[in-house]
Amino acid sequence: MTLGEKIKYLRNERGLYQRDLANALNIAVTTISGYERDDRRPNPETLKQIADFFGVTIDYLVGGKDSPVDYLEEEFPEGIKVLRRATKELTPEARAKMVKLMKAFLEDE
Repeated sequence: MTLGEKIKYLRNERGLYQRDLANALNIAVTTISGYERDDRRPNPETLKQIADFFGVTIDYLVGGKDSPVDYLEEEFPEGIKVLRRATKELTPEARAKMVKLMKAFLEDE
């Protein structure tokens, strides 16, 4: 995947419009569009903002990894293992409860 494809993938995965991302990063919608079409490249500062916004590394955005999960597997292998198991074994209601607990845990930090 190209940098633009990764930005678009991450944006769509979160249900955001280009204007939502542009507003969050304080840049023009046309700039986001240019990034996603690979017509433009973000400067290093904006690249860091994009990575931070999506919770991925700059290496993921510009590197060879095709999935942010690859990065998560390296940084949090046991957590990914539990999430994969939950996806297979838990009911939708139980998964929703698990997500709610994880969000509550993070808010306490």
